Amino acid sequence: MQQLHSLIHLLKLHRLLLLSALILVLLQQNQWPLTLNDFAAQRIHTINLNTWFRETDQATTIRTYIPDNDPWQTLLSENLSTSGVSSSEQFLPSGRLLSWTPEDDQSHAGYQIRVHIKGVRHNIGRGVSIAKEYPQEFTPYLTPSEHVQSEHPELLILWQTLQPDVSSAESVLRAIYTHTYENIEGAPFKGTTDALTASRLGIASCNGKSRLFVALARINNIPARLVGGLILDDSSKKTSHQWVEAYVAGEWLTFDPTNGYFAERPGHYLKLYEGDHALFRHTKHIGFDYLFDLSSSFKSPVLNPELMDSASAPMWLANTLPTLNLSENTLAIIMLFPLCALIITFLRNVIGVKTFGIFMPVLIASTFLYTGLLMGIIGLTLILTLAWAAHHWLEKQRILKTARLAIVVSLVSILFVALLWQSALQQQLTIGMLALMPVVIISFMAERIHQVSQDQDLKELLVTTTGTLFTIATCYLYLNSHLLLSLFILFPQLYLAILANLMMIGRWEGIRTSELLRFKRLPNQEKQQLLGINQRNRGLVYKHNSKRDLRLAADKLESKNALQAFNIPVPKTLLRIDQLNELANLQNALHGLSEFVIKPNQGSQGNGILVIHQVTEQHFITASGRKLSLADLKSHIKEILLGHYSQSGGQDTAYIEPLIIQHPALNCLFAKGLADLRIIVAGGKCQTAMLRLPTSQSDGKANLHQGAIGIAIDISNGITQRAQLHGQEIQHHPDTQQPLLNIALPYWSQILDMATACYDAIPLGYLGVDICLDHIAGPLVLEVNGRAGLEIQNVQRQGMASVFSNAMGDA
Repeated sequence: MQQLHSLIHLLKLHRLLLLSALILVLLQQNQWPLTLNDFAAQRIHTINLNTWFRETDQATTIRTYIPDNDPWQTLLSENLSTSGVSSSEQFLPSGRLLSWTPEDDQSHAGYQIRVHIKGVRHNIGRGVSIAKEYPQEFTPYLTPSEHVQSEHPELLILWQTLQPDVSSAESVLRAIYTHTYENIEGAPFKGTTDALTASRLGIASCNGKSRLFVALARINNIPARLVGGLILDDSSKKTSHQWVEAYVAGEWLTFDPTNGYFAERPGHYLKLYEGDHALFRHTKHIGFDYLFDLSSSFKSPVLNPELMDSASAPMWLANTLPTLNLSENTLAIIMLFPLCALIITFLRNVIGVKTFGIFMPVLIASTFLYTGLLMGIIGLTLILTLAWAAHHWLEKQRILKTARLAIVVSLVSILFVALLWQSALQQQLTIGMLALMPVVIISFMAERIHQVSQDQDLKELLVTTTGTLFTIATCYLYLNSHLLLSLFILFPQLYLAILANLMMIGRWEGIRTSELLRFKRLPNQEKQQLLGINQRNRGLVYKHNSKRDLRLAADKLESKNALQAFNIPVPKTLLRIDQLNELANLQNALHGLSEFVIKPNQGSQGNGILVIHQVTEQHFITASGRKLSLADLKSHIKEILLGHYSQSGGQDTAYIEPLIIQHPALNCLFAKGLADLRIIVAGGKCQTAMLRLPTSQSDGKANLHQGAIGIAIDISNGITQRAQLHGQEIQHHPDTQQPLLNIALPYWSQILDMATACYDAIPLGYLGVDICLDHIAGPLVLEVNGRAGLEIQNVQRQGMASVFSNAMGDA
């Protein structure tokens, strides 16, 4: 037992799962071999026939041929009866003849049949000769008939002019085919055209061309017959088709001198009967009419075992699924969702693709299975456009976000109800499924779109939108793959391989492809030490940061209490608001405050922070000069309480702090907004630091992605070394033209001590500490972050992987 545990530990669980999946697949394939045809999607044709006629006093009978199984076509299902119409079948040499006798004053009848057809092309060898004698049953296919005058002198003379090599069946049939296909002009069907008339006129429809082909074949002692059927082309039609079968080398081969098929039966030719017959026969004078509605779709063969080559294959799952009465699209969503989850995990963790929501793309792709990719993208674009426009207008009306979202969902739903009402019946399913998209999509995406538009972060919007559309298309292709669906139904043990790959990706600490672009400006030697998100999360956050301390750091108010317990200076909390009813006293609570900051307790990246620089009798003026009323402030706080800026998405708390007046050393660089220092503490020691300096482009926020300046700081002395804006190195502030380099930051020793003390208060092994410089109080800790970002590597032009690893003793 101990050896077994050692073996499992040696292989690791993901390797054991992968190996198990491979062994089980190989064992099954060895026991029950499967061919490629068992996995490839098969086209299934659906034939709907509807007939109409007048009711009469006489007995009414309608007869028509219906398809039967043969080596090249397989019936999958059929519904031959119509309510109020009795039906009966006759199996004749010419085919299956279906008879309807209307009852109960019925004036219509029809059927629905699903069939699979295999295309086949035969190669008639030049060495194949024409047989001299045939069994008696072939006599009808060698002798003349009313419309096939194979003994008529004109046709005998015609044959002499063609002069083929009569010793070869291929040569004779090629000459007949060439003449009837190329020399007899095609024409629409206008009634029966016999072989002789077709030859004389040099023009004929399919029945005339085919009769002439049969006559010339019989002249040469080749058994030949007409075949009637349908060309299946996803349309509604009233026209049937006739072609030819000739008996060569022991089998009947297909020829179509109308559409140009030589010894080939196409995969869309449905055979209904053999011989020179009519497709319909019915009682006279009943005003008979009919219409075929033809459609096709691709299906996985495992859901139609008749199409599989390997009849003995294990079908445990495949035999169970049809009993659930689920559509193939629904089965694809269920069976292939784990695979799509793997694809999304790979795109996010290995490639670094950004999307609106983690698994939102696969939900949208699932809807696209019913609408189609093009219709789905059009619908998605319409929804997002409507959502953005509605949000933009509703924001001006000062409607709260939850209500805005509900209004947008309602508007889009109403739009699609209207479209559904106006649409044709055949479009209702598509539009009906598309109408499900607002609830799924808008609830996840509309708020983000609105937020990005507010932040003016158009680059982030473009990147995330592109990533979302790419992921949707990728998931759609996988969900729409009949091959993959068949593969997972026949080999469910492949789910072990999915689990194995998910575990491998989950343990992978390599650099994402997107990070190679993000940190492309790092010197080559520093790229070897680049710290990526995967390594940060797995090697630093998960390993050295406890969940309890991470929750404490995310709670701004509780973390302030923890820091104050260790005598670490933090901004004073003027007011805490937990419930909506506390807003009634907001005006009194703000009395006497001329400047302050409203913050969400669970916020991140500066979202939800509202800075008030000046208070007048009527307005609260923000850092950008925007004038807000008391109602606007209450509305913003309501948004915070409802959790719209919360990292967890749950209900939040709002709190108000005094506006920090920045230290002159930083205020002289840019006075509008608050700069902060980001200190990374690893293993309880300060490892690297940067100054984040606002600009007018960042709207006074110290957010690098929104246009703030990142300035590298020498951790040993607190002197600024280099500055960059949007990845480009600069030396002066773009707004004030103040120099940014070689500035000695005040209180540096105290700042480092404060950052180290934060580790004592909240013992996170990997910790980001944000510190500001107040003009009176000096350094104040704004917040601590257990998942500090990695952009500091670009600012410092240094890869930090080994630095943090060594600091934590992981080297």
